[in-house]
Amino acid sequence: MNFHEIKEQSDVHDPHSFLQLMITEQQGEDDPFFIFQTDIEQKFETNIQFLASEDTLSEADYHYWKETDFLIVSQTIDGDFIGGNMDETFVIPSSLYKQDIEIYPLFLSDFFASYEAGRIDSNILPKVAKTEENDGM
Repeated sequence: MNFHEIKEQSDVHDPHSFLQLMITEQQGEDDPFFIFQTDIEQKFETNIQFLASEDTLSEADYHYWKETDFLIVSQTIDGDFIGGNMDETFVIPSSLYKQDIEIYPLFLSDFFASYEAGRIDSNILPKVAKTEENDGM
């Protein structure tokens, strides 16, 4: 999936529209790293309940975020979650530890395009390998 191209060709500016666009774009893709699903929010809420502790994200924290139009849009193959609102993107580790959550001042489409280009420095997400398109394969 080419996030930069998707960003350039779309005019979505809210998390719900972004999620729907990404679900459509991801159809037919083999082994994606980022998984976009309509029930991703339900999976996230289940994880919050299952991993509940003083150090992890709580249901109250999550409901507070949702007041700002926050939405979980993706889960990585490693189990980490990505969500955001109109102004920020959150990378949430599968452990849900509050202290490890990374927040970037980018809308979701900008975040994914920047990550794909190797411009996101994350302790949660793996580094993007910079290769030429036809790198001797």
